Amino acid sequence: MKKYVGILFALTSTATLAGDPSYVDFAVKQAHDMGFTGCDRAIARHHEIAGGDEFRVNVTSYKSIPGLLTMVSTWGSKGDSVFSKATFLNQGQKCFYDTTIMLTTSKSCLAYAQSMPAFKYVAENGDYIWMKKEGGSNLLLKPVENGCVATFTVDQEA
Repeated sequence: MKKYVGILFALTSTATLAGDPSYVDFAVKQAHDMGFTGCDRAIARHHEIAGGDEFRVNVTSYKSIPGLLTMVSTWGSKGDSVFSKATFLNQGQKCFYDTTIMLTTSKSCLAYAQSMPAFKYVAENGDYIWMKKEGGSNLLLKPVENGCVATFTVDQEA
């Protein structure tokens, strides 16, 4: 989690974090191997923060909807890893994608929320604390026994 606390910036601004470029290339290649093209920039942007000791991607394409692709990725190192899921939709010259990134932190959800001042409290629903950043990014916090699960969601266009 330490390396990926800046995920917020990668999801919601043009700031980039230095990940492993070979992971980006691998993710784009996986899409191409499934016959999916036209969203290379979006796939690269989604994975530009991927780093750590390991990287894994599972790609799902839909023969009946050739412009749609889903990628589930994990990266990082033991004790400092990230899960992501992104769905890419190629519509002519545009690519739309929706991203969910989850990480677990040893901080309490209150402490984690305080470390993300750009997000404002919205509501509590069941076990989840909903927060939102201007521009549409969501942060959902779920307390767990020894910390908090932080889930970031955002819809983007590339």
